[in-house]
Amino acid sequence: GDVEGYDAQYKLATLATISFNKRIDVNKIYREGITKISVQDIENAKQLGYVIKLVALAQLLENGEADVRVHPMLLRRSHTLANIHGVINAVMIDAHPVGRVIFSGAGAGEFPTAASVVGDVMTIVSEMDSTDYILPMMRCTHSVPAEMINITETENKYYLSVNAKNKIGVIEALGRAFSQNNISVSNILQKGVQDNNSANIVIITEKCKEKDMQKAVDLLKNDSCVNQINSLIRVME
Repeated sequence: GDVEGYDAQYKLATLATISFNKRIDVNKIYREGITKISVQDIENAKQLGYVIKLVALAQLLENGEADVRVHPMLLRRSHTLANIHGVINAVMIDAHPVGRVIFSGAGAGEFPTAASVVGDVMTIVSEMDSTDYILPMMRCTHSVPAEMINITETENKYYLSVNAKNKIGVIEALGRAFSQNNISVSNILQKGVQDNNSANIVIITEKCKEKDMQKAVDLLKNDSCVNQINSLIRVME
């Protein structure tokens, strides 16, 4: 499978270029795979009403800049994309005036792959005597590059899993790191105390800037109450 997100990255570059009518530089797309996702993260997400999926996201911001990235996300179990399983891929388009439209189908396997290849071959054959361009529907006419924002400037909700010492002041330390960086907490869950007198604490934040979340994580890494940061995953509502 595409555990590092390379396939999704290239597909997203094509789809975003067509959707935004501006050229998306595939090398500027932020990419993060699913190899760091743990079984505990999956269980925590489930307990909080989420599932974890590798999401390729592209959106045009109000200022005209493109936010284009590939990374794992927590999705509410009620979200349409949360119910895509196995080799099925799905593309969700949310635009005016059509609203939300979903396309889904098999993204792997001998027959789906063969169907795509044979379809391209037949299209090429049909165009060979009528045009100098092979697959004219795929001809790129997008010469204007899109202004793409850095991942640090994106806004997201976050899932944060922290292993901390089981003592008074831990929640206060977490709250201090968040409040100093303009981050509000939406949900907090403490998993049971372990044999080494530590506890795993799971937090879902409200929407905030990525750079602020990274600053908060850096503060927590250096706090005496915190043993380690287990994981940080973005959340889609």
